[in-house]
Amino acid sequence: MANVCNGCVYAVMVDYGYSNYTVEGTNLYCAKKLHPHDGFDHWYGESEHNKFAEQCPGFTAGTPVMIDVDGEAYDQLSADEREIYHLAFPK
Repeated sequence: MANVCNGCVYAVMVDYGYSNYTVEGTNLYCAKKLHPHDGFDHWYGESEHNKFAEQCPGFTAGTPVMIDVDGEAYDQLSADEREIYHLAFPK
């Protein structure tokens, strides 16, 4: 299977909507800031932008950081995941 952005440890996937009960979509951000369309709509993994990983020099296979609309998932992140999150969204 080809590399895809949502299969990278440096991907940060952030749900958006009114609440966790009304999620409207998910934006994918590159913590390394290598993606030319950073913050693209993931669209269930069907976005053409997801294929950038095939040529990305920073791609590292693994599980992306996932953040829900209400931000409750942040409290459950490991220290490594929080570091990746803050690369994408500096304090």
